[in-house]
Amino acid sequence: MLAVALLVALTLWGAAPAALAAPEDEIAPPAHAYSAQGLEIEGGASLAQAPSVEPGIHRDSFALAGEEPSQEGTVKYYRVAVQDGQRVHAAATIAAPPVPGGLPEERSPLAVNVSFLTAGGDACDGERVTDIGESHTGDGPITTAAVSEVLGPDGCTGSELFVRVAREGTRAAGAALPVEVQIAIQPAGIGGGAPSVEEPLEEDAAAPTAPESSEPLELGRSFQGAAEVEPGSYVIELVPGETGLVAIDVAEGQRLRWRTEITSVPEEQPGAIALRAFDPARSQVTVGGGSWSPGSAGTVSGGGMRAPVDVGNRGSEHDSVRSAWLPGTHVIQLQRLQRASGADPAGEAPLTLILTLELEGEAAEDAAEGTVLELGQSGGGLWSAESPVARTVLLIAAAALGLFAVVLAAAGVLVLRRR
Repeated sequence: MLAVALLVALTLWGAAPAALAAPEDEIAPPAHAYSAQGLEIEGGASLAQAPSVEPGIHRDSFALAGEEPSQEGTVKYYRVAVQDGQRVHAAATIAAPPVPGGLPEERSPLAVNVSFLTAGGDACDGERVTDIGESHTGDGPITTAAVSEVLGPDGCTGSELFVRVAREGTRAAGAALPVEVQIAIQPAGIGGGAPSVEEPLEEDAAAPTAPESSEPLELGRSFQGAAEVEPGSYVIELVPGETGLVAIDVAEGQRLRWRTEITSVPEEQPGAIALRAFDPARSQVTVGGGSWSPGSAGTVSGGGMRAPVDVGNRGSEHDSVRSAWLPGTHVIQLQRLQRASGADPAGEAPLTLILTLELEGEAAEDAAEGTVLELGQSGGGLWSAESPVARTVLLIAAAALGLFAVVLAAAGVLVLRRR
């Protein structure tokens, strides 16, 4: 029995491989800021050195900023196995920790560039949306999402496609910054059919609904760690420099609408807030968000998708309709922007609002379960092998089993003595 317990303890210890340590010059963000997650990986400096990656969310570290605001710094490459008829969806998110004391007058932009190359070095770029976020100041997470051309005789050829990711801008020039690289594969034949609407619908907001709890919702700090929520209302509390994310499932045939109502706001220079919506491939969905001044208590903002989600929307001539095509888990990113350096300290107080999320319509009878893309492993969550929390829990369990083995052995000795 002692041997078995010790074996289990040692097995648990070995079952939790240590996460790759972040570079020493990578600055850890505060608890309220965006915190990159994902399966640790190191991209190659050339196509030949590019590591193979599976669909999923990967975390890499990019050491160098650009020497000028629009210049690239660190560039890395990743290779993805592909088949004819497929497309690759790639997205990258970069975030620098908030600037202590507020944003300086001289702006330091931050961005990330994503593009596709064949093994021969030819471009294979399709659609791309760049710099989603406050890239001009480098405030909070900034995302770029891209889709490759179709693989095959009529598009790009080869059995591998290479994703090129580059850090841009001068923000946090002296520090390495983590970059999340999300890879998804679109199977052949996905995206046909007619759009769900001929013209974009109005950006009407969700209806006001009282939250079930008066306590602020605990927000996630990354796409992977976004707090899962159901349709309804939630109390949100934000401090300057804070980014929080929530996740909600949107099926084909449904349309996501949102509403925010300010309930309390600092009277002096509170800064701005922002709301953005992303689909499962991390492409931005048009919902009428963006960044704006919160105003005073009672100020209401809102909007919604310009069409019910439908795979056929990818063929729409309207960008706003085309953005609402992918069913699955959507992420709402809420952010309170940093204030200017030297602003009135009274404005640092928390801002509170009620966030309402509403799903209009029912899921289509023929709706696919989950997403229609191959998203792969998310990684980096609370219970992943890379998670310090998961590793700590496993080590505690191993130690407890070891202690149990010692106690069991001692009890056995006592029983033998009594006999």
